[in-house]
Amino acid sequence: MTILLLDDDKDLCQLTKKVLTTQGYSVDAFCDANAAILHAKTHKPNLILMDIMLPGLSGPEIVKILKEDPQFKQVPVIFLTGLVTGNEKDVEDEGIRVGDVLYQTLGKPYEIERLLSVVKRFAK
Repeated sequence: MTILLLDDDKDLCQLTKKVLTTQGYSVDAFCDANAAILHAKTHKPNLILMDIMLPGLSGPEIVKILKEDPQFKQVPVIFLTGLVTGNEKDVEDEGIRVGDVLYQTLGKPYEIERLLSVVKRFAK
């Protein structure tokens, strides 16, 4: 399973990648939205983990771009966000709506166990 990870916090991005790769996932990590979009279009990921607030394009804007392409219609997206803390599980479970689709959110900072639980739920 290949995960596309996009977060402008380089340290968090590298830590998240390390955690996921030690669990056997293949992770392509990016801090730049445009590079991540180009990579996704040529190396279709099985799951996308991305920050909501990014410089340039926001996470929801990136999702709209990718979901216009039929190959991404079934690719799950999990938003990583500082807008919800890891302790607000009820708010996390409400998700973030982009158009008519509700997406899972994971508050930052997040516990490793919570990250792995959410990823495992969407792993195919």
